[in-house]
Amino acid sequence: MAQWSCQKGSTLLIPSGPKDGHKHLFAVMITPTGVDGYGKESIVLMACVTSIKQGVINEDICVLHIGDHPFIEHSSFIDYRFTRLEKAKFVETKVQAGEFVEKEPCSPELVKRIIQGALKSRKINREYKKILEEVLFK
Repeated sequence: MAQWSCQKGSTLLIPSGPKDGHKHLFAVMITPTGVDGYGKESIVLMACVTSIKQGVINEDICVLHIGDHPFIEHSSFIDYRFTRLEKAKFVETKVQAGEFVEKEPCSPELVKRIIQGALKSRKINREYKKILEEVLFK
């Protein structure tokens, strides 16, 4: 079996949230890349997928429905407040250790929707939006 590597469009279940053992799906928004001010190692930005529960949604910029991704079983949204910046090597190490669980990659269309939402979002960390713009518009 080939060793997993972090790529744009990859998705992972990552421990997160208030409950012990709870995991959220995260989608990698950019190909691992070096960014000024973040050291020599390549970094990635990962967007958090959150279920819509009882009609509560914190931001409706990128709503996901059944069929948008194989893991989506009910309406969800990208909660840009929980976007993560990580070193690609760290993510790969966590996958190899079994702490992050690889899921099916996003379609190119879904990746595009997630990125477009991040660029519009008022909830994403400004620094993350700046990195995204820098990587996309180099």
